[in-house]
Amino acid sequence: MAVQDLAPLLVQPEPRIVEGTVLPRTSIPAPRSGFAERLADTAVTARRALEVTIHRLRYRPATRRVAKMAVLLPAHNEESDIEACLDSLVAQTRTPDLIVVIADNCTDDTVKIARRYKGIKVIETSGNTDAKVGALATGYAEFLAGGAFDVMVSMDADVVLDPDCLADLEAELLKTPSAAAVSAKYHFAEGQGGWFNRQLVRAQKMDFTQFQVRANERARRTTIVGGQCSAFRFSAIDEVTRRHRRAAPWTNETATEDAQLGLELQEMGWTTVMSATARAQVGAMPTVRALSGQRAKWNAGLIALMTSMPLSKRTLPFWLQHIGLGLNVFMRLAFVALLAASVSTHQFVWSWWWITPTALAALYQLKMAHLSPHRRGADYLFAALWLPGEAWLWFSGWNTAKSWVTHLLGTRRDLWAAQAAAEAGKRSGGGAGALLGTIVGSVVVSSVGAWYWLTQASVEFQRLVLTVGWRSLAFMTIVASILLLIKLLRPTRGLTA
Repeated sequence: MAVQDLAPLLVQPEPRIVEGTVLPRTSIPAPRSGFAERLADTAVTARRALEVTIHRLRYRPATRRVAKMAVLLPAHNEESDIEACLDSLVAQTRTPDLIVVIADNCTDDTVKIARRYKGIKVIETSGNTDAKVGALATGYAEFLAGGAFDVMVSMDADVVLDPDCLADLEAELLKTPSAAAVSAKYHFAEGQGGWFNRQLVRAQKMDFTQFQVRANERARRTTIVGGQCSAFRFSAIDEVTRRHRRAAPWTNETATEDAQLGLELQEMGWTTVMSATARAQVGAMPTVRALSGQRAKWNAGLIALMTSMPLSKRTLPFWLQHIGLGLNVFMRLAFVALLAASVSTHQFVWSWWWITPTALAALYQLKMAHLSPHRRGADYLFAALWLPGEAWLWFSGWNTAKSWVTHLLGTRRDLWAAQAAAEAGKRSGGGAGALLGTIVGSVVVSSVGAWYWLTQASVEFQRLVLTVGWRSLAFMTIVASILLLIKLLRPTRGLTA
C-alpha cells in the first residue's frame, strides 16, 4: 500500500475544548533595558539570596560544643613554689576556663601571692583536718558540683606545667571515650644544693622513669592517677561521687587518694592512662627525711588498698611490685650471709659469673637514664656506677618493709602530717627510731647467727647449708637475670624522653 493511500487514516484530531476553560497564549516577553527594570531584577535576586541564607542558618547542622575546663589547685604553705606554678598555668596554650587556688590552712604568703593573678579565684580553708583531700573537696563542692564543667584538672602547687600540657591532656581525654582520667608524665628539675642533694633528685628521676616505662608497657594504662597533675572527665568522677555517696570524688580513708580514685574508676569500667605527650615538672624531695616521709605515706596507702581489696587485675601490679622488691632485697641479704658464712669456714670459691647480674643492672639503669627527660651526662654516670642505684633499692626495700610492719601491727599515724613535718625538716616520729631499731636488730641477729655458725654448727650442717643456699640463690639469680634481660631488650613502644 502506498503512503498516499494512508492519508485518510492520518487525519489530525481536533483539540478538545472544555467549556469554561481559557487556553493562555504563550508569548516571549521583550528584554528589559531600563534602569528601573534592572534595579527590580537586582532586588529580586538579593531577596532570594537572603532567603537562602536565612534558611541555611535556621537549618544548619549542630556545631560541636567546646569543652569547659576547671583547675583545682590545693596549696598548703607553698609561698616558695606557687608563683612558678601559676605562671605556667596562665601561660598555657589552652587557657583554663576556671582556676581555683584552695589555700589550705596557710600561715605564710601563699594567699597574698595567688591573689596577684587576675582571673584566678582564691578561697581559704579553716580548720580542715583532711589535708589535701579536704582542700580538693572544698573546691569541688564550691565550683564543680553543679556540673558546669566537662574537664577537671587537679594539680599540686609545686608543679610547673609545660606550655602544651593542658591542651594535650584535654585532647587525649576527649578523643578517648573510655578514658576517665589522663595523667601527665612527670620529670624533675636538676637538684639544687650540694652533691648529695643532686644525687637524691637524680634517683627520684630514675624511679619515676621506671614507673612511666612500666605504664608504657601496658599501653600507658595506669591505676595511679598521679595527683601532681591529671585531667578527669567530669561525668566519670561525678559517677564515682554519686555511687559512693560522697561530697567529692576523693576520700580521706586512705593516704593515697589518687590510687583509690583510679581503682574506683576502673571498677566502673573506665580506663585511666598516662599521657603520651603532656609533661609537668614536679617537686622532688630535697632530703632523705622528706623523701622517707613521702614514700612512707605512699607505701602505707597502697598497702592498705592492696589488703582491703580482693586480688584482681587492677591490684595485681601493686602486689607484683612489692613481691619483686622483696625478692630483690632477700637475694642480696642471702648473698651477703652466704658469702660471710663461706669465707668464715674457708669454703668460698669466687666465680666471675656473679658479675653478670651487676652488669645487667647497670645496663638497665643506663636505659632508664637515656629515657629520662632532660637527661644529662651526670645521669648516665649515675646509672653506670651501679652503686647509687643499688643504694636506692636498699632504701626502697627498707622503707617498704617498715610500712608493712606498721600495717601488720595495726599502728595508725597521720601520714599527711608526718610527710609535711618531714618536708619541713622536723622530726615526725618513727623514721629515726625505725632505722635505729633495724640496725640494732641486724647486729643482734648477725652476732647470734655468727656465734652459732662458728661454734655450734657441725661441718655436715655447714656443708648442707652452703650447698643448698648457693644453689638456690644461683637459681633465683638466673631467673632474675633473665627477667632483667627481657626488660633491657624490650622495645619502649614510642616512649620518648
